[in-house]
Amino acid sequence: VALLAFMGLLLGIGSAFTSPTTIETFPFLGNPILQIIFSFMSTIGGFAFTFLPVLFAMAIPLGLVKYEKGVAAFSGFIGYVIMHLSINFYLNETKQLAETDQMREAGQGMVLGIQTIEMGVLGGIIVGIIVYLLHNKFYEIQLPDSFAFFGGARFVPIITSLTLAIVGILIPIIWPIFALGI
Repeated sequence: VALLAFMGLLLGIGSAFTSPTTIETFPFLGNPILQIIFSFMSTIGGFAFTFLPVLFAMAIPLGLVKYEKGVAAFSGFIGYVIMHLSINFYLNETKQLAETDQMREAGQGMVLGIQTIEMGVLGGIIVGIIVYLLHNKFYEIQLPDSFAFFGGARFVPIITSLTLAIVGILIPIIWPIFALGI
């Protein structure tokens, strides 16, 4: 929350001082060096809002788990990317990937360079909650000796990958029904 507030300030200040109306009112703000600085502030400030879904996917497990918080956040990122890769795979295999100029109308967009269903922050929240639940269940798992290396906290990103791969395949089937409700 603190990061969002700070980034919102950067975005707001940068955007306000690059506005043609503001520059018209205060001509000295039209200085090219100041405009570069304010544009830079807007760019940096927009980070948190552009990547808000992935931040939720990482921050929810990070904030909720009691042990191995780093593994939980790492698993949130892994789960988020794998979910979108799975959605992309399904859309591609079923010939539902929209052309670049038709993505918005099809409810699709680009997430971390992956064409996928545009789920916004809800996608990050879904991943965050799933990772939290998986982490609590599996972070202390004991595997047989031959697989012991993959046990404990190391198992969390593995089970996250598998689970969110399946979730990613199911989302394109379920999402149209869910989107109608939204």
